[in-house]
Amino acid sequence: MVATGAIRSACVALFGQPQSEVDTIDSDTVREVFLARVAETSASKVRMELAEHLAVLADAKQDVALKAYADNVLSSLETSAEIEMGGAEGVAAWKGKVDTWEQLPVGLKNIGNTCYLNSILQCLFSILPIRAAVLSYGDNKTWNEELRLGRNDGGRLLTREEISEALKFVQRLKNLFEALVTQRVESWAAKRVRTSSGHPLASTTAPLAVAPDRELADMLLLRVGSSTSTTQASSQQQDVDECIAQCVGLLVRALPPPSLMDASDQDSDLSGPGDTWIYKLLSGALEVATDRVGAESEKTEKPLNEAFLNLNLNIPGEAADINDCIDAFFAPSEISSDKHDPNAMDTDTSQLRADTEAGQMVRRSRLKNAPPVLCMQVQRVQFDMTTMRAFKINSHLRLREQVSLTPYLHFDGAAAAHSRRHELQQRLRTVNEHLKALDVPIQTAAQTDNAQVSVVSALERVQAFMAGIGRWSELDDARSLLADLPQSASFITSSAEHISSQLREMSSTLSQARQQWEDELRSTQSELERIYSHVPQDTTAYTLHAVFIHSGHSPEFGHYWVYVRDYVREKNLVRWLKFNDSQVSVVDSSEIFGDTPKQGEESANPYYLVYVRTSCIDEMADFGV
Repeated sequence: MVATGAIRSACVALFGQPQSEVDTIDSDTVREVFLARVAETSASKVRMELAEHLAVLADAKQDVALKAYADNVLSSLETSAEIEMGGAEGVAAWKGKVDTWEQLPVGLKNIGNTCYLNSILQCLFSILPIRAAVLSYGDNKTWNEELRLGRNDGGRLLTREEISEALKFVQRLKNLFEALVTQRVESWAAKRVRTSSGHPLASTTAPLAVAPDRELADMLLLRVGSSTSTTQASSQQQDVDECIAQCVGLLVRALPPPSLMDASDQDSDLSGPGDTWIYKLLSGALEVATDRVGAESEKTEKPLNEAFLNLNLNIPGEAADINDCIDAFFAPSEISSDKHDPNAMDTDTSQLRADTEAGQMVRRSRLKNAPPVLCMQVQRVQFDMTTMRAFKINSHLRLREQVSLTPYLHFDGAAAAHSRRHELQQRLRTVNEHLKALDVPIQTAAQTDNAQVSVVSALERVQAFMAGIGRWSELDDARSLLADLPQSASFITSSAEHISSQLREMSSTLSQARQQWEDELRSTQSELERIYSHVPQDTTAYTLHAVFIHSGHSPEFGHYWVYVRDYVREKNLVRWLKFNDSQVSVVDSSEIFGDTPKQGEESANPYYLVYVRTSCIDEMADFGV
């Protein structure tokens, strides 16, 4: 005899409310409801409790088959729970067995306006040196866990309080990274156990997602200017580059001072005067020269070095290529003479004015040092001086799987190395303008409807009308009308034929020109594609690793997700994963490298890019366990 209280609890757990007549509920319905509840969670403990409730209902119904089903479920889940509750040893035993191609990584729950933070955390996890260092927290070597003084920040000595705060960030980040690994391994192990036992839950999975630590999130959100924490309602969006800069800053603060590095590591990435392995990994350097150009005197200032964590790229056109953006970044640019701000740059870098005024300053730059992990910020947010409001540029940006930085190692290298590409781009713009002009609708004073007709279509219609006048003149009614006219009918028909002939010639000329321009457009695009696709495999070749997407028409709100390249060495396979908060999915590469934006997602566009040096990508990027 099953206790009434147990039956009531089982019904509430499975059906959400008590059931007056358990005997009247079909066993198949009970099983389906149970499977639905199981699919809502990935925790073995919760699933075991649901299975125990299922066993209670099976006893109450005196259903032998349902009872055997419940016992089978419990047996399987007990094994899964042992894996989950076995701690680090249980997870470690399964790590080497996980098929990382079949078992997708784990998502991150949105805990309140943290979609961009979740994207950053997933990207950081995928960068091997960062993940390995964070997971090594506690070894009393990688991080400054003894709170030793000696590291500078902006020319001043860090305090122990600042070091302690940074270490808390690393520790919380380690907890998150461990959770991402553990849940992925546990899910794989539990699935293997159920599959090997032939259990009906073998194909039942819940979305895998970990909730980031709120204090971890707040350490970053509050630092980048958010007035509220994740526990409060906030519509404010922060820039990805600001948040990444804060992550890097906290990690650097948590490192031991160089003087305390182990002597054996003095030549390693963890040593060096005033240098850290994090900045060697992520930070590059530009050499910037300023030329004073004038009619009477010309002078080149001594080049200066500028460190960067990311390159800030402008979008030079409506449908630009990532190579165009990098070209524009390194192209010489004028420093406006009418502004006192030395950092105020002329945004039009396509061509320098030939007749610069005396004393005009021109800024030139080259890439002095490129980091293994190269980040690029796409400058989509601009400010309208008329409305005094920020707005977002939603122009499509064509991304490339690989880019070469070789031309930018020299001053003016972009223009010198890619003159042919620039010539082709200019020709493309001209041809596109010609084709666009042919499709411009013709407006007439007598036009009363909304019909829009291009010039070629208009010529064809008028030519067809004029050609029909000859046939009209042969009609009996037309003959009678023409006979009473002061001029002969032959004049009208011959004039119509002449006009028709001229119109036919005009239409033919424009049609042939359209065909010629369309052929030229295709051939020019093909040649450009060959140039873009040719990336010499040297130390300046970079492979796209992550793409942060911002979806929304305004910079003030929207949603972020990130695409990350996933490479499984054991199988030599590459795919792209989409991390959209809790949801992790495999996507076709066309979502990242398409010529045009995905239909319906015109406002979802690349906002931040992470490229990894191709020659060392195996050592830098990985989503394994």
